[in-house]
Amino acid sequence: MEIGKTNRFGKIDISLKAVADLAGTTASSVYGIVGLVSKKAFRNAVFQLLNTGDYADGVSVIKSQGKYEVSLYLVVSSDVKIAEVVYEVQKQVSYVLTKNFGINFKAVNVYIQAVK
Repeated sequence: MEIGKTNRFGKIDISLKAVADLAGTTASSVYGIVGLVSKKAFRNAVFQLLNTGDYADGVSVIKSQGKYEVSLYLVVSSDVKIAEVVYEVQKQVSYVLTKNFGINFKAVNVYIQAVK
């Protein structure tokens, strides 16, 4: 599935993997984030941090009611205020995705899988 966008020059198709990779890179750069984990780990309770190229496994992008939602599955550091880190991740990811793709996202959901 792709995000389609049309402007006066033509049509642009943005893959959901590109959105997921950029969201994962942005989230992992926020202070207090240890890394991303696979969204499958949510069910298995086995947490293995993802490598830089595999961020699409830790990010889910879905279309809901005509708008897009991004969900991130993260591990946070134990010495930070989780609410502040989550807010910063949501703010940064929303800003970077909107700036780079020109699309407003309905929600940026953050799921904390573990604290290390």
